[in-house]
Amino acid sequence: MNPSDLLDLIKTAYGLNSDYQVMKKFGFSQTGVSNWRVNRSFPKDDVLIKFAEALDIHLGVLLLHSAIWRQKDATAKASLQSILNMLPYCEKPNGATA
Repeated sequence: MNPSDLLDLIKTAYGLNSDYQVMKKFGFSQTGVSNWRVNRSFPKDDVLIKFAEALDIHLGVLLLHSAIWRQKDATAKASLQSILNMLPYCEKPNGATA
């Protein structure tokens, strides 16, 4: 999951039409939201806590997505992705859900 995907999930969950509305609703900076939109940075853990609560997703799932997105080593990234794929409600690499 890219940061922009997470941002889109939040927009859908709250019926928001713009990134600006997300920024205002949660009190995020324009720079932070802009960086997520262009996949320049992944939200920090404190933001993921808010998103997990808002989306009713286990925080561990979002933390795994964050770790995968940040991981540079291909072997480590694949290992983390395999853990995520074992979870019954997570996104699979081909886009299909379990």
